[in-house]
Amino acid sequence: MDGVANTTQASILERLQEIFRAELDDDDLTIGMETRQVDLKAWDSLAHIRIVSGIESEFDFQFNLAEIEEINSVRQFVDAIRDHMQ
Repeated sequence: MDGVANTTQASILERLQEIFRAELDDDDLTIGMETRQVDLKAWDSLAHIRIVSGIESEFDFQFNLAEIEEINSVRQFVDAIRDHMQ
């Protein structure tokens, strides 16, 4: 990956970190690209919808239903956000 892509990924991940902390009510939570839904007990179906909503507000776009149903990791969120930003 080139430097621009890494910077974009890093900036997206930083913004996601804050969304996850807010929506999972855990100020100390640290997420990474490899974090999956099964890794975080608090990331249940209701929290997933709150995270999606937070991401949509933060990045000013809307996921489609298939994306919402399929995404189950931070990496997938980052990839989807990057796709919507293009």
